[in-house]
Amino acid sequence: MQVEVKVPSVGESITEGILVEWTKGDGDIVAMDEPLFSLETDKVTMTVNAEHGGRLSIQVPEGETVSIGQVVGTIDTEAAEEPASARTGDAEPPAPTESPSNEPQGEAAGSAEDTEPAMTTPAGSAQAHAKLAGLDGLAPSVQRLVIEHHLDPKQIEGTGKAGRITKEDVLRHIGERGRTEATPAASPVVKMPPAPQQVRRESPRPAPSAPAGGDRTATRERMSPLRLRLAERLVQVQQTSAILTTFNEADMSRVMALRARYKETFSQRHDVALGFMSFFVKAVVDALRAVPQIHSSIEGEEILRHQAFDIGIAVSSDKGLVVPVIRNADQLSMAGVERAIADLAEKARNRTLTLSDLTGATFTISNGGIFGSMMSTPILNPPGSAILGMHAIKKRPVVVDDQVVIRPMMYLAVSYDHRLIDGREAVTFLKRIVDTIEDPDRLLLEV
Repeated sequence: MQVEVKVPSVGESITEGILVEWTKGDGDIVAMDEPLFSLETDKVTMTVNAEHGGRLSIQVPEGETVSIGQVVGTIDTEAAEEPASARTGDAEPPAPTESPSNEPQGEAAGSAEDTEPAMTTPAGSAQAHAKLAGLDGLAPSVQRLVIEHHLDPKQIEGTGKAGRITKEDVLRHIGERGRTEATPAASPVVKMPPAPQQVRRESPRPAPSAPAGGDRTATRERMSPLRLRLAERLVQVQQTSAILTTFNEADMSRVMALRARYKETFSQRHDVALGFMSFFVKAVVDALRAVPQIHSSIEGEEILRHQAFDIGIAVSSDKGLVVPVIRNADQLSMAGVERAIADLAEKARNRTLTLSDLTGATFTISNGGIFGSMMSTPILNPPGSAILGMHAIKKRPVVVDDQVVIRPMMYLAVSYDHRLIDGREAVTFLKRIVDTIEDPDRLLLEV
């Protein structure tokens, strides 16, 4: 029975996405719940698993834009129990008179020295080569490049999921190989024709060269749905909010000393590392309770006051900025916050964040300091009306009790929607965070 493989629904507001990569090749046998393809939408990147076992037939290639509910392939469920010998039969060439059954093996073994174009090989030899060369499971486009360029897949470093070799990996390998060794066919074409021209040309006119400043060429690539959506949201926020930013600085001495004193015991006790982010999450929750106006948002002509403390943590991924959310942060211990951050970071790296992981933050924290940022004005992340920006910790001279001392200092910034939040409230909120960070015992005593 032929079962359709469709693009699943991932949220009410999502209507399309990009089929990034097939994790199985056309004609491969897949098992139920085995990963089939990666889908990238404007909010999440997810892996779609097989709902049935059988032989996969791909109808939509990688890189195509697909709609929710669109059929991208089929699975022949009757082939699920097909023996291995029968499944590989289609990879053998049609057995005419001149070639014995083991002829494709000899051809595949000597293909590295064969200079004939691939199109002159008998029908089915590419599939046989793929099977014999251990290319099963790779995308068809990857198999084609490996076969055409006579490559050993074991020498290609895969950057895809679970170390899978992608098309970009193969093209990069080909480019690197071309820089280190010249092919016999390329040398006469590249080196011989220019030689006579250079000898005969004695005129003062210089030979054509690249303009000053190096290579002037440019490449184009399509923006990912996530990047497109991010661009739309950033422009929308700027156009619909009155964003203002206030700054302060915090002495990190006591937090750093407390962390250094207990980080090993904390890690052994809770099986998670103690970072700075948990201190700031707890400080933000405390400050939101002290200044509830910050914990609000505008909906039409009404003010929505949030009761749940769902704190978003801005994370920069290879696909763009994502903001996974720590739910009910006020009910979590320091260890609970660190576990939640670690789990969300792991999901972000593996591209397994769900729509529910990324929506509904009532306040957001962005840590540009991990990249070395000294100062920034973070932009709002709706529905929240404010965002805290953390920055790099730098030792600076400061005045303490009329004495100039060296302390590890961090600049902090709070951007807020001035339509809802006044300067007094924003400054009070940020000062509360600074006081808590500089005296972390307040977190324990809740004062």
